[in-house]
Amino acid sequence: MPMKTLFKSHDAADAGVARSVSLPVLDCGSSKAPMMGRTRIARWRAGVLTLVNMLMIAHLIQWAIMGMTVSPIEPSESMETLEVGVVNAGAVFFIVAILSTLIFGRFFCGWLCHIVALQDLCAWMMTKVGIRPKAFRSRFLVYFPILLGGYMFVWPTFKRQVLSPLLENAGMDWPNWLRPVEPIQVWSNGLIVDDFWATMPPWYIAVPFLFICGFACVYFLGAKGFCTYGCPYAAFFKPIDKLAPVRIHVNDDCKQCGYCTSVCTSNVRVSEEVRDFGMVVDPGCMKTLDCISACPNDALSLGFGRPALGAKPKASAKESRKAALKKRRGRYDLSLWEESLAAVLILWFFYATRGMLDAVPMLLAGGLAAISTLIVMMAIKLLYQQHVRLYKIQFKAGGSIKPAGYALVLLGLVFVVGSAWSGNARILRWQGDLRYNAATIPTDMLLRPDFNPIGQQRVQAEEAVAAYQRADSPSHGGMGWELNAEHRLRLSYFLSVLDRNDEALAQLRQVISDGEPSEGLVLQAGQLLIRTMDEQRGETNDQEHELAKRDAMLSLYAQALEQHPNLHAIRTELAKSAYAVGDNDKANAYFEVDGYEDDPLFALSHAGYLSFSGKFDLARAQFEQAAELAEHIENAPGVLIDIGRTALQNGMADVAQQMAQRAVDHKHASAMTWVAAGEIASFSGQFDIGKERIERAKGMKGYSDQAMLQARAANAILNAQTIEEGRAMLRGAVEIADDPFEAFTIARGMVFAGANLGAPEMLDEGMTIIEEVAGSHPEFPVIAYDLADLLFQLGRTSDAYAWASQAAEADPINPVFAQRAGELSSVMGDEEQAQRWYEEATRRRGD
Repeated sequence: MPMKTLFKSHDAADAGVARSVSLPVLDCGSSKAPMMGRTRIARWRAGVLTLVNMLMIAHLIQWAIMGMTVSPIEPSESMETLEVGVVNAGAVFFIVAILSTLIFGRFFCGWLCHIVALQDLCAWMMTKVGIRPKAFRSRFLVYFPILLGGYMFVWPTFKRQVLSPLLENAGMDWPNWLRPVEPIQVWSNGLIVDDFWATMPPWYIAVPFLFICGFACVYFLGAKGFCTYGCPYAAFFKPIDKLAPVRIHVNDDCKQCGYCTSVCTSNVRVSEEVRDFGMVVDPGCMKTLDCISACPNDALSLGFGRPALGAKPKASAKESRKAALKKRRGRYDLSLWEESLAAVLILWFFYATRGMLDAVPMLLAGGLAAISTLIVMMAIKLLYQQHVRLYKIQFKAGGSIKPAGYALVLLGLVFVVGSAWSGNARILRWQGDLRYNAATIPTDMLLRPDFNPIGQQRVQAEEAVAAYQRADSPSHGGMGWELNAEHRLRLSYFLSVLDRNDEALAQLRQVISDGEPSEGLVLQAGQLLIRTMDEQRGETNDQEHELAKRDAMLSLYAQALEQHPNLHAIRTELAKSAYAVGDNDKANAYFEVDGYEDDPLFALSHAGYLSFSGKFDLARAQFEQAAELAEHIENAPGVLIDIGRTALQNGMADVAQQMAQRAVDHKHASAMTWVAAGEIASFSGQFDIGKERIERAKGMKGYSDQAMLQARAANAILNAQTIEEGRAMLRGAVEIADDPFEAFTIARGMVFAGANLGAPEMLDEGMTIIEEVAGSHPEFPVIAYDLADLLFQLGRTSDAYAWASQAAEADPINPVFAQRAGELSSVMGDEEQAQRWYEEATRRRGD
């Protein structure tokens, strides 16, 4: 097939000699084969790769100076695009790299990858000291990068587009061990970022990453060792390269001297490939062009031709090809059983090291796993092989283990013991996470003094607490490393389930101190503090106790705000408290701070305080400023809705209506935005507009699978004219509720709506649903207890007693339930039964 030559050059005559494999050297006009990477084109490529690294450094400096920049140009950033819909520079770059590979082959890998630059630098340094990087050849481990690439870039989309619909159609929930993936509601622009390093590891991880993946991998695995055994992008570039029309071809001037194979830094047997196929078909070829530059006969060239996919060896080369392949099978460094063991080891080392110290990223874990596997396998070979060596280092010779061999065993033990420690900590965290994913008790339920877990709930909570505490650092009594904020929150949750509220509060305090807490978390910590103080109340009167609780909660808020000044909702609470006691100067001082002039949430917080203090004109101006600032942020519709809600709470219905309209007019308005805007319209008297917005939300993505969102929509349209419609919407919301507490909450809304609107059918249906929920979930007696309270309010005292006594019997240690059963017995006039329940409550309290 005719081809167009793109590149043709040679410089073999002035190169050095270094061979580690036997190659046929024929009469080619020169007997000096160039060393690996020592070609004229290699100097150009080194210059390009140096420029790439300089541009990366310049990118970092530009961000440090200006405070904002283009998001990291790193293919791994594509994971964020696939998982949450943020289109960033890394995703764009990855797409461009894939498209370029589809045409030109793996030029991106050979000429633009900063990790390849480090690997080539290491290979060059090794050849300078007389060591030619030896490629580690494996049958199975070469597929490890394919698993990594599939996990990073295919698995998230597979879960969303294939697995999620399958589970939904089968009426199944996500397994507890599998993290669900949310549908992408809105694609957002993440090309420009303020925090360039947000998705990068800290420097003390980044530096070892560059050393391990750029240098250690070359020493242990050979030139481009990380590309072969640890790079997930190869999972895409290798098969796509097979389709590329631009390839390295050979003409009739080839003498099979082997210079091309000698200089190749991609571990490609170029001379064999061009002999058998007339071109290089190995997808490992990274188009460094060293082979073309080194050829003394101008036999190699880069040009267009047929792709490698489906290429067959020449008829004259079939027998030699079979012989070469048979010989190559004997060149693998591991036997089949050793390969099988190595495959298990690399998966274990990857699992154990990824996320170690909550810092090791996937790429570093891949490189570490490959190196660890090779080192451990060499150490194992000391047990049964007569000779074991790596380069010039002899670990075992003539059946005798050398000092270097003992050092190898020690190094292998370091990797094994380290992976056992890290893997154990990861497994313990995973065990706790499984129980957290299976938990259905809402957080607000844990703050109720009448809640008490029973049966399997308590067992699961105890197991989760034990797992998280063992996974914690030794300073906290564990055997792993410091729990991160997410795991500490989960530990706090389970401690609250077990009514160990002081310990739960301690965990929340640590998150506030060391992490990046949300405003909701700080408010939750304040509620838990109040609950703890109530439980530990001493000999104080009611007034003193209430003042002590108030002071303690405000102190907690003040500490949180001091450590995290961006908690503006906490700022508002503190300002309101100061204003309420007449300290206007202190209240105003909370908003006399610099650095938040462009923060819409700060302006909203200030507006909320001004409204609270009666300065409505100033509040209106702040609301408007907050809205203008919000237009330029990612979650603009959500902030506009928050502004509207705050304005409505403070009696400014006109401002609330304006903000709701601006929210739904925004291009990123979601179903949740439209429902919230409908609520604002309905609750401010614009019922028709509210109903129109709810109707719009019904047809939007993300509405049909959210029970509480549907319940909110129903409550927004409910009035005397829409009873049946609202009732049907609430019924539908109950049917898709995630847990019994959610179903109970929605059904209770039906009861209240039925009572307020004079709709007995709706009220009765709500009560029927609650009775079904309580009856089908005896493991949650608190639902039966709440049902009893509703029945009592409706005047159905005997039914109320039946459910209250059932709750008290189901939870044999809960004094509140027993006390309530006694009170209802007394109301019914059964004092004897009431006395028995009172005595039982006393016994349970331990009085």
